[in-house]
Amino acid sequence: MITVTHSIGDLADDLRRNVGIATSEPPKMAQRAVRRGEELAKGFAITGAGPHGKLYYKRISSEMLTPLSGEYGPEGTPKSDFVGVGYRNGGPNMDLPNSADIVVLEMAEDAQRLFDRLFW
Repeated sequence: MITVTHSIGDLADDLRRNVGIATSEPPKMAQRAVRRGEELAKGFAITGAGPHGKLYYKRISSEMLTPLSGEYGPEGTPKSDFVGVGYRNGGPNMDLPNSADIVVLEMAEDAQRLFDRLFW
């Protein structure tokens, strides 16, 4: 038989001990996600580019807006400045949505690992 005893005081101790990790890791996680999104979007752009959009990937960049939020995507005005946003002979550009699908899952895994570090 195994008996485990854990009190609210133990939880309070965990929280005090982990406050540094809990405040320093989320900004790093956000920055990793934004960089990863840029990397993935550029990869999709390179792989799926036709002859007129082969340099489109160079317009994709990223930036952090706050410690916990950032954005990535093409620079410029889509309708006039660059090819790759969809046109009458083709479908829409899916580089950003496809990269976002992956980034969201990776962020969830990062968050789970952080919670595991904090409480297990």
